[in-house]
Amino acid sequence: MSEALPQPILVVDSDEKSIDHIASGLKESGYLVITAPDGYDGYVRAGNESPNVDIANDLLPYISGYKLSKLIKSDDRHRETKIIIMSSSSGPAIDKMFKQSGADNMLEKPFQLKDVIEIIKEENINVKWIKNPF
Repeated sequence: MSEALPQPILVVDSDEKSIDHIASGLKESGYLVITAPDGYDGYVRAGNESPNVDIANDLLPYISGYKLSKLIKSDDRHRETKIIIMSSSSGPAIDKMFKQSGADNMLEKPFQLKDVIEIIKEENINVKWIKNPF
């Protein structure tokens, strides 16, 4: 009986510590993690490696997390990709950019790694904000 392959997840963030923290937690949970340090590299990796989930910071060099989400969701091959945007900001302007991006979820920083894993495991992802409980 063959085991299922780990679900590929792309983590895009210019902060190396953030990438390391999220990637190590996801790897410990059995996921295959792909990383990218900026929006452009994230877009290339998403196109080449077709991850099931993309987790991107909102503020990235070259292409923002919002634009990255819009680009990925506009490609028929990747329309079903779950996209989670991480943000340290909130407010009406951020809400508007999130809605226009087509992303599935938004996590307000700082957040718990368990929140990310919960979102990834959701069968029918609903568009929503996960507010920082602190």
